Amino acid sequence: MIRFILTRSGGLLGLFCILTSLPMAVGQLQRGQPVGNLVLTGLGDYHHDLNNYAERPGTAILFLSARCPVVEAQLNAIRDIHQTYRRKEILFIGVVSDPDQSADEIREFMQKRGIIFPVYRDPEGIVRKRFAATVTPELFLVDGTGSLVYHGGLDRAQSFQSLELAILSLLMKVSATVADMPAKGTSIDARLPLMHRTDSFGKLKFSSRMVFDDAPGATAFHCSTLTQAANGDLLCLWYGGTYESADDETLFLSRQQPGSDDWSPAKPVISDPLHPPGNAIMFVDHQKTLWMLWARLEAPRPIRRGAGWDRCRLMYRTSADHGESWSDDRPLLSEGIWAVPRNNALKLQSGRILVPVEAVVGKQEGSLFLGTSDNGQHWDVSPMVTGGSQPAIAQRADGSLLALMRMAPKITQVASQDEGRTWTDAVQTSINNPDSGISMTRLNNGHLLLVYNDSPDARSPLNIVRSVDDGKTWEQPLTLESNPGEYSYPCIVQTVDDMIHITYTFRRFGIKHVSMNETWLTQFERPN
Repeated sequence: MIRFILTRSGGLLGLFCILTSLPMAVGQLQRGQPVGNLVLTGLGDYHHDLNNYAERPGTAILFLSARCPVVEAQLNAIRDIHQTYRRKEILFIGVVSDPDQSADEIREFMQKRGIIFPVYRDPEGIVRKRFAATVTPELFLVDGTGSLVYHGGLDRAQSFQSLELAILSLLMKVSATVADMPAKGTSIDARLPLMHRTDSFGKLKFSSRMVFDDAPGATAFHCSTLTQAANGDLLCLWYGGTYESADDETLFLSRQQPGSDDWSPAKPVISDPLHPPGNAIMFVDHQKTLWMLWARLEAPRPIRRGAGWDRCRLMYRTSADHGESWSDDRPLLSEGIWAVPRNNALKLQSGRILVPVEAVVGKQEGSLFLGTSDNGQHWDVSPMVTGGSQPAIAQRADGSLLALMRMAPKITQVASQDEGRTWTDAVQTSINNPDSGISMTRLNNGHLLLVYNDSPDARSPLNIVRSVDDGKTWEQPLTLESNPGEYSYPCIVQTVDDMIHITYTFRRFGIKHVSMNETWLTQFERPN
């Protein structure tokens, strides 16, 4: 008799042969005896006769239960062994012998756990008795003649290896016997409670559309920002005009109400030909007051296209009705500090609110972090942070702060242990940046998302990337836009319904809005 030892090298299988023991009896079936015709009850009003064993090299009869915790724990092994050999024509067939488990329950189990081989019911236990199956999960391998050749489990230890050896012997048409490995699982007679499970693969949610078709008096648009108002409305703010920093540059506001996919028409909110508005952000304080911080271009006019950003006064206004009406504008910082907001404010675990800005103080350029612990009555200002601009900030699980900054050819990062009052020196990351705006948010589950241009010198493509370890490492980025043109200055937020929203400049023709759930970032193909 022959036994196989399995080795792996570069993903390829190798085989070595040595002598082993004689065949073993398996319940009522002896090794080598024919299984015979099996009547399988479908997940509906139909039956199948399983007797076409000769159509393939092997058939694996796998006893399962939609309520068994051991089956649940071994699902990865079950999916892996099936995926490895299904294209080699090894047919896996699941059998559920518990009469209490309905067709709908079994179908839900298959769909939520990615089972893509047929599973049938055996409510009278006829198939189970034929094999004398005792536990779930438990597997019986039948060859092309319809005879039993192997019996064992699906745990990742020796049983799993023995099953692979038995399958390989069928595929190689080697007359051999692999020693059976007793299956370890839950008694097949156990009457287990219904298992409530979530879908392992989730449901994809994704939409993409322009925020507006046109905005009055403007043709070029840039630098959008998003926030969710206290009433649940999603607010989008951006500037537009004849060109960047033109006299007619105007801040526009649009809103999307909960449950709607439509954005309201673009509404001009700030316009001043002597001191036009530039970048702006919004946030809601702990008293549910909506704040708008915006940059007022103060350089003497006329100026060239794109100029004036180094001489901006940081202004603010507030709203008690979720952006329908606003207070008068006031300067936020003392004279001598030129500042431009770009990325969203952050509410810290302590209740402190932190606002990152790019700034110029005297001859020094860099970034400042503005903090308030009393809903904006008083603000403190950090020392200048150099080595990058337009910081995007997130609070880590340990309470420390991470800030990623715009800088070519790579994003730089700094950290703070005192809620943004002081920061470490900037260090370069491995993440590309063409000297363009970035945006980062922390999801409700603690994962970080970063939107940026994954290029050292171009504003296309636009990418999104996730970190599950507080920004220590980042996963493979996904592409939001890759066509020619400019796709830049993103803003990313998560709303109270856990949906992720991103707006960004779309070729300067408008602002695009993309929404998704996290499943869209992690699941690329449902098992099929």
